[in-house]
Amino acid sequence: MISVFFEISGFNIYLQIGFTLFFIALNLYLGRKAGRTESVVETIAITTIGLSGWFTIMSGFFGHIIFADQVASGIGWPLNSGFQMELGFASIGIGLVGFLGFWNRAYWFPFIVMKLIFGWGAGLTHILHILQEGNLSPSNTGIVVYWDFLFPVVMLTLFLLHRREQGGQAQPG
Repeated sequence: MISVFFEISGFNIYLQIGFTLFFIALNLYLGRKAGRTESVVETIAITTIGLSGWFTIMSGFFGHIIFADQVASGIGWPLNSGFQMELGFASIGIGLVGFLGFWNRAYWFPFIVMKLIFGWGAGLTHILHILQEGNLSPSNTGIVVYWDFLFPVVMLTLFLLHRREQGGQAQPG
């Protein structure tokens, strides 16, 4: 039943956007009621980066290991390829660094750098497959490609805004 969601192009992206916006709003609301001291920028950054890590872990595990064939088919890649499992474990490792950012800000920048390199590399690969092979598979175009390029920039912007609030110092933990 859950495998059908991995056949919807960009489903994990839409899910991540929805959950992130919901939890940002919830954290801002509950934080104000509880008198927490995090700024709005810090709350948004914590939520965005931490959840991005979580979604990277989940999409790596479910998308590239458990439901690898559905994802490969949606991207226009060959089925039953070992690279899917490798990509899944790489995603889990990268995601774990971001997820740890919920508790320790020192993980933010390394996670953002990894997501930027990984995302832009994936985005360029999608574009090359479109231009060279005419691969217009649903998960090789559209929001998937935009997300690869734009989301790391969003996280980097949040990181820099938070750093500016902190007087130019990256704050650990």
